[in-house]
Amino acid sequence: MDADWYRTINNFARSTPWLHWVGAQYALWGGLAILVLLLVVAWLWTRRQPDATARVAVAVLTGVSAVAVLLINQHLISPAIARPRPCHALSAVETLLTCTNDYSMPSDHCIIAGALAVGLWMLNWKFGVIATVLALLLAFGRVYAGVHYPSDTIVGLVVGAAIAAIIVLALRHPLTVLFHRIEQTPASVLIRSRMVSRATIG
Repeated sequence: MDADWYRTINNFARSTPWLHWVGAQYALWGGLAILVLLLVVAWLWTRRQPDATARVAVAVLTGVSAVAVLLINQHLISPAIARPRPCHALSAVETLLTCTNDYSMPSDHCIIAGALAVGLWMLNWKFGVIATVLALLLAFGRVYAGVHYPSDTIVGLVVGAAIAAIIVLALRHPLTVLFHRIEQTPASVLIRSRMVSRATIG
């Protein structure tokens, strides 16, 4: 079934050459770049909220978890599953990106996207909705580009989100305590907007 879905999307890719450049760029770097930019926007937004310290802790942990899940996947999960990419395992497929020799499941791109999406949900549901749409588009894009099976991307999103949620929930409180201390230093501007700080003092 997974191979059938892959071939269905691959046939769609073959019939839509006008979409190839956009699809390939989004699947390669664009999707993750937009998600990271969204996290930066969310961090700037959190600095202006009354509970900025706790929210900034979540934003920072979201970024940390995105790196952590990538390392966990590359060194533990993906080698344990050891699934070849469909562009190596199947014949006569359309590929828009280089078919690398690393393993296919879970998708590195999607595991990062899942981590970023769940962290953004924890910050604000509006950011979470946008991130979820972007992550799903990235998952489709990786299959459209011919470098992953559909299940590679779905598992990546789920596993990335699950691991990131654990990291954020486990470390949110101690990091918030640390950030409360940093607020007493010149580095406080990274945690809370000066405008909010003055309003709080007033």
